[in-house]
Amino acid sequence: MVGLDTQDATWTLDHIRQHIEQGLPLVPLFNIDVIEASAERGAVRLTENPHVTRPGGSIAGPVQFALADVATYALILAARRDEAAVTVDMTINFLRPAMRLPLLAVATTLRAGRRLFTAEVRITEEATGRLISHASTTYALSQAE
Repeated sequence: MVGLDTQDATWTLDHIRQHIEQGLPLVPLFNIDVIEASAERGAVRLTENPHVTRPGGSIAGPVQFALADVATYALILAARRDEAAVTVDMTINFLRPAMRLPLLAVATTLRAGRRLFTAEVRITEEATGRLISHASTTYALSQAE
């Protein structure tokens, strides 16, 4: 995986998107697009792809889990520039079947500590804004600020 140089790289959306696409093979497989990465929000979009549905036509739970995880990672890359941060916990509540793509997953910070970073993620249908699932994620940070 090609990492971002924490000293020299400009941590732009394009750099963060490239880092995620190169380092997480599920991102291109599921057709997840990082659409925002800032100190305030990480956002990803899931579009049509044959690898994301389950029998019955709804978007599979593990795909929604991946959306929440990638959105949080984009947020952490923008806010902390910590490419070695890893997921230590995630709780996701599936509120209704996701039957319409695209889906949006937006991560916002709940608590940004020295060692742990906790975010809330809301996954919605882009067309209707309906809340599909809600997650709470915690990452272990590799670098203390």
